[in-house]
Amino acid sequence: MKKKIIIAVICIILLIALAIILIVNQNSSLDNRENNANSDNESAGTVQNSTKQKDDFQIDLVYNIDGRDIHYSAYIPENINELDSVNLFITLPGWEGLYFQGVGVNLEYEDFAFTARNINPNMIILAPQLDDWQEQSALDTVALTKYYQENYNIDKTYIEGYSGGGETLSLVLDDNADLYDGALMVSSQWDGGYEDVVNSRVPLYFFIGEYDDYYGLGNFKETYQKLRDLYIDEGLSDDEIDNILVLDVRDADYFEEHGFSSQHAGGGNVAHEEDIMRWLLTK
Repeated sequence: MKKKIIIAVICIILLIALAIILIVNQNSSLDNRENNANSDNESAGTVQNSTKQKDDFQIDLVYNIDGRDIHYSAYIPENINELDSVNLFITLPGWEGLYFQGVGVNLEYEDFAFTARNINPNMIILAPQLDDWQEQSALDTVALTKYYQENYNIDKTYIEGYSGGGETLSLVLDDNADLYDGALMVSSQWDGGYEDVVNSRVPLYFFIGEYDDYYGLGNFKETYQKLRDLYIDEGLSDDEIDNILVLDVRDADYFEEHGFSSQHAGGGNVAHEEDIMRWLLTK
């Protein structure tokens, strides 16, 4: 009889211990799920709105992700909630448009955002003010792109970079070309790799002066030829390559006609070349 009682007590103790283990594991699982959810929310980042306005653009919104503040201006169509989907255009600034040079100054010195809005007013337009044109600025651009792609019903995404902004753009495309449906590089130089661009076949338009007084023509010519050769190796025809890769070199007459003594500064006039902007925004 004693033996049976001892066995029964042991069984009860084991059952209690098992119940405690199950409860602890369940709570741990819930905690892990909650922590993962919080981690996902943190990686998605948050946007701090702004009441500052300029020509329908909100000025100096702040996207915070992983402790970094990314300052930018944005145009959001008034009828955004009535649209099934929208396109996204991102313009990356050159010198005089960086954040430390003044809030919203990129929209004062460059007109790409306004031309894009005029061509397609039902498009989201972002004008980030980056810190420079190095790797971190490229990562910030990618993070901002992904945030809008994940939080809006984006159909196609286009990106442009002028001068130093073009350098940033080349680094963006180095590892993330598949995020974009078209890219325009103006009066700049290519700092990135080629593989991701070729694999994604993202349409890419290079514009530069024959005697660009800051970067020169050599880098764009070399990059264009390298990409063209890689596309040939991939088996693309000349027509197929011409549809996704353009090198547009303008001579001195073009810049003089538009009142620019500096071919590099004159690159900003591309914002008013609607045929080039439409090439980008209709890909």
